[in-house]
Amino acid sequence: MPVSADTTQNLLGEMFLIGRALRSTLAYSDAGRLLPGGLGVLSTLETAGPCRQVGLAADLRITPSAMSRHLTELAAAGYISREADPSDGRASLVRLTPDGQDLLHRVRALHTRHLQETLGDWTEDDVEQAYQVMRRLRNSLNSRDRCGTADENPQVSKERADV
Repeated sequence: MPVSADTTQNLLGEMFLIGRALRSTLAYSDAGRLLPGGLGVLSTLETAGPCRQVGLAADLRITPSAMSRHLTELAAAGYISREADPSDGRASLVRLTPDGQDLLHRVRALHTRHLQETLGDWTEDDVEQAYQVMRRLRNSLNSRDRCGTADENPQVSKERADV
C-alpha cells in the first residue's frame, strides 16, 4: 500500500529541516572555509581511494564542473593531490593527502562529540533506531537513482555518515 501524499510531504519537510540543522550545528572552522560538500569529496576519496574526477563526480552525483571547483579548492588547501593515471596518461587520479586525512579525523571527532552532547537525553536504543530508519531511507532513495556507488556496503555507509 503506497504512503499517502501528506505523510510523504511531512517527511520531505523534516528531511529539509534536518539538513539545515546539520549544516548549522555541525559547522567546523577548518571545514567552514571549504565549499559546501568539500568534506563529502574528501570522505569519498578516503573510501574509494585514488580515482578519476569523472568517477568522483558520478559517485557524489554532482556535475563535472562543480567537481572541478571542489578539486581546485581542495588541492590549493593541500587536502588532495593529482597524479597521472598509470592506465591512461591523458587522465589524472585524485588522491587524499595526509593533511586531508587529518582534517577528516578532526572533523569527525568534533562532529561525534557534538552529536553525542546533542543526543544526551536519548537512549542508545533511540539512536540505533534512528540510524536504522535513516539508513533504510537512504538505501531506498539510492535504489531509485543508482550511480555506481557502494552505498549498500555498511562500512562505506558508516564512514560517509561520520563526516
